[in-house]
Amino acid sequence: MRFVLALATLLIFSKFAAAVSVEDDVQRYIQIFSGAKHLHSDAADTFSWMGLSDTRLFDIVERRLLEDADASRDNRDERNRVARYLRSLGFSGQTKYEPTIRKFLGNAGYDRFARVALQDLADYNKWNPIISNRSSFDPKLSDNVNRVANMLRSDDLLLQRVGAKRVYFDSKDDILLELLAQKLRTNYARTDLNDRERSDSVAWLAKALGSSKNDKYVDLLQEVSERADARAVRGHAKEALAKYYGIRSR
Repeated sequence: MRFVLALATLLIFSKFAAAVSVEDDVQRYIQIFSGAKHLHSDAADTFSWMGLSDTRLFDIVERRLLEDADASRDNRDERNRVARYLRSLGFSGQTKYEPTIRKFLGNAGYDRFARVALQDLADYNKWNPIISNRSSFDPKLSDNVNRVANMLRSDDLLLQRVGAKRVYFDSKDDILLELLAQKLRTNYARTDLNDRERSDSVAWLAKALGSSKNDKYVDLLQEVSERADARAVRGHAKEALAKYYGIRSR
């Protein structure tokens, strides 16, 4: 049964690569969240990189959250689904959902998800227009690759980290690897990476680039492992060299 559900989800989401507009994306998600709940968790997990903010969609997600939160409290799988609704409202970037998210602060089952959603809300308010900007899309590439490219082209290190994670876990397209290399080369020597979030973002650039296992990036990763000012950045470059290329750095 789990295989059947996974296959159904794959077939639904494979259509997103051929979407012709943001409206097309919105309508497909509306169809999913208006339908059977067993597909909702997988769909919600994609909001962090889709760049969607349409309230027609997230009003449905909000309604699902409010209807199911109490009834799902004693069932782990159901509770996880409701938690994803909560996180989804953060990914919407729409401040109208802030009061709803705040209702779950202090809630034993959902407090930590509400706190993260509030943090996401401010970030995705800025990021979603960048992620979904189709004026920069290359028609020869899939929508998903174009969205990640938009993230990596941005000047926001935290958004670049979201893009780097997508490369690490999914896309290894040449254009994305080149963008990763460009951003890593530009940022690794910065001396202002003195907070964890910023240094972690650049570290993810190195980690994602290394995961490509492409020999053309070995020299850059070695350079980063030796010269980066931030310890986390040096460490992830060394780890990538060791894990993917068998190169041990001092």
